[in-house]
Amino acid sequence: MDRDMRCRRQREQHQGRRKAALARRSLALTLILGLGGCVQGGGLSPMGESLVTPWRASDTAARAEALPYASLAMTSEGNDALMVMAHRNGDNGRDTYWQAGDRATLHLRDGLPMTSAGFDATLLGQWREGTDAAGRYRLHAHWRDDDGAEHRATASVALECDAPGPVALPLTTLSLEPCTERLNWQTGEQTVNRLWRDPTSRRIWAGDITAWPDGQRLRWQVARPWWSDAEDIATAPPGP
Repeated sequence: MDRDMRCRRQREQHQGRRKAALARRSLALTLILGLGGCVQGGGLSPMGESLVTPWRASDTAARAEALPYASLAMTSEGNDALMVMAHRNGDNGRDTYWQAGDRATLHLRDGLPMTSAGFDATLLGQWREGTDAAGRYRLHAHWRDDDGAEHRATASVALECDAPGPVALPLTTLSLEPCTERLNWQTGEQTVNRLWRDPTSRRIWAGDITAWPDGQRLRWQVARPWWSDAEDIATAPPGP
């Protein structure tokens, strides 16, 4: 067998193994999200059963412990859910997309809610701009209510952070800065958001926010993070 033929076969074998690995990851995620894994007769295959079983655990922390995937513990309108990351993209992976077992989805940008689907009302967009040295900026919100009507609002925001302290998360306890956002909406309402972030990397580990005036409350904690220590070192922001 000549050298070109051997090299071509080696490339084909490598590509085949890579495709198979990607297919296994895709299948595993599909099974976890409850979108497949059935066998004839309506039951789960042994593989599907091993992946779906953690969702039946008694609480969110137990489910997060059983799953080796990036996950969020989410609470909204009295409903608790464990959300698994389905996709990540954008500059430095800043956009992450999460899904719960009931198909509810959440898009985070830089660890903060950007859009949502599958809730009573839908967050169509939320973003911050114009941050100054004093921690003041503007927040824009775009949402659709449960009647299908779309709304927009803008708030002026003041951010204040206190000294780090221990915060219990689903799978660990970390020393985090408790930060308070005080929002004055153009509609006249005033709301308060709470965020807990790493004092060095500024990663958001938990939040308790109102996405828009008189809107639904979103509470979340990072159960299993999606970033690495190396990413934190590379992207840590300068200044206070």
